[in-house]
Amino acid sequence: MARRDIFQEVTDKIITLLDKVDLDNYQPPFAELAAQGWPTNPVTDHRYQGVNIPSLWFDQQDKQFSSNHWATYKQWKERGAQVRKGETGSPIIFYKTLVKTEENEQGEDEESTIPMARFYTVFNADQVEGYDHHEGPNVNDTDLVQRIEAVDSFCAGTGADIRHGEDRGAYYHRVLDYIHIPATIQFVDTGTASATENYYATLLHELTHWTGAAHRLNRDKAKTCKDTDKYAFEELIAELGAAFLCSHLGITQTPREDHALYIKGWLEALRDDKKYIFKASAQAAKAVDFLKELQDQ
Repeated sequence: MARRDIFQEVTDKIITLLDKVDLDNYQPPFAELAAQGWPTNPVTDHRYQGVNIPSLWFDQQDKQFSSNHWATYKQWKERGAQVRKGETGSPIIFYKTLVKTEENEQGEDEESTIPMARFYTVFNADQVEGYDHHEGPNVNDTDLVQRIEAVDSFCAGTGADIRHGEDRGAYYHRVLDYIHIPATIQFVDTGTASATENYYATLLHELTHWTGAAHRLNRDKAKTCKDTDKYAFEELIAELGAAFLCSHLGITQTPREDHALYIKGWLEALRDDKKYIFKASAQAAKAVDFLKELQDQ
């Protein structure tokens, strides 16, 4: 009997979901961010779209910004606000379609479209002075996360330094080598998952990042993509790792739509080339195997 390849099964199911998920229907799993909604430009009143949604959301978490408002340096200035000296912005991308007309072999004019990417830098409202709008957090009154003993035991068995705190953001601190996860009360039910599933998927996502450290799997040295693509590629690995671990640990039996949703965002950043998902899947499988091996030590 052939051995079941859970990694390939999960990867294949996610790929089938990729064309179905809608990046405009994105729901973040934290109560505060869910209450604030999509990353928004307060000058134009437009919501950011596509890969900019997860990109700015995770920048907001990583840098612990309290606002989901983002605008360019020039736009903040037009609003009467000033970006503070020394602040580092976050990259966003917009695609414009260039229509090109050429004569074909039959001597007829034929139009073709060429997608052109334009890159901009935006700054969060927390990085500027002279902007008075403040979003208020809306956390749960009760903790909706139900602890799963087997998963908690698995995470503890890795030996990872996992810290929980009230401040915003889930992240792996590469320099100090620890994982930070928001307090469980900050996780909410979304359209695709329960608060419990969202909590553990987030924890396992960061745990996958943790495996890539230089003294573990040393993923920075892996020649799997261009240097300019490494951030997006690492996020693909972490989300696939979370999906694999959720299946392995019985948190969910099938990949959730929000895994595919997040993965689709990063595939767009990698020019929507699906070959990256297979490369990332191989690295995520290594990460899961590494975490499983730690249970026996």
